[in-house]
Amino acid sequence: MFAASKEFFDLSLAQKRTCLQDANNRGWTPLGEETLDPKRQKSGDTKEGYYIGREVAKGSAEDGLPLRGPNNWPDERALGLAAFKEPMNAYYDAVCDLARRLMPSFETALGLEKDFFAGKFSHPTALLRPLKYAAAASNPQEGIMAAGAHSDYGVLTILAIDPTPGLQIQTDAAADQWRDVPHLPGTFVCNVGDLCERWTNGVFRSTVHRVVTAGACERYSCAFFWEPNFETAVEPLPQCVSDSRPAKYPPTTYGEYILGKYAETHSGIFAAAAAAAAVVESSP
Repeated sequence: MFAASKEFFDLSLAQKRTCLQDANNRGWTPLGEETLDPKRQKSGDTKEGYYIGREVAKGSAEDGLPLRGPNNWPDERALGLAAFKEPMNAYYDAVCDLARRLMPSFETALGLEKDFFAGKFSHPTALLRPLKYAAAASNPQEGIMAAGAHSDYGVLTILAIDPTPGLQIQTDAAADQWRDVPHLPGTFVCNVGDLCERWTNGVFRSTVHRVVTAGACERYSCAFFWEPNFETAVEPLPQCVSDSRPAKYPPTTYGEYILGKYAETHSGIFAAAAAAAAVVESSP
């Protein structure tokens, strides 16, 4: 996966533009396209990425829903790539399987019935995103970040990182304190996201993190975002609500929630996706 990722990101800008991110959030996102901490950053993140999702065929029942569709694969022969689709698909399938095997532990920890989450992830919005961070020095005080401070949007993130330092987690928000996340060979970095915090009414807390690079070399990672079916209703679980912990979040759907999140941090495609979602939700 990492070898295929590096080979793609080493292509020229003109070559990479042939598979620019489309309206279904599939494809290449250029350097600076995303600003994960817009209140503090003066410019976009010094990274580029490539979104890969679950294949949804034209004419299928899900065709036409926002964030659904076929993947936007590069033309390997035309671009001279040794391989991209096959290793990415193989990795995608493997981490999907890992995520499904991890969800029963969430059910046990929360006191939920067996397979509570299974039906809610029957056709998930599971996204793989290989990333390349430029050899550019971050300066948090000046608002220049490889990836701005943020928490992930979904339920679970499974992250593979290379040995290059940069990933940090926030340990004290008030004091703005951060801790480096070490690279441990053969392991993943896993964290819960905002939707999980919302679903559990704050029992599980999403992890605020950022990437700060020294600029000496490029850095590679690959994030996998495990998120539920588009129409899934999300509100605080009864097991996580009590007199001492009243519900903190109003009911929503995953689709409404995620499009709003993307619109805050990405440029380009998500206004159209949000409009499409409004049409879908207003349909009888």
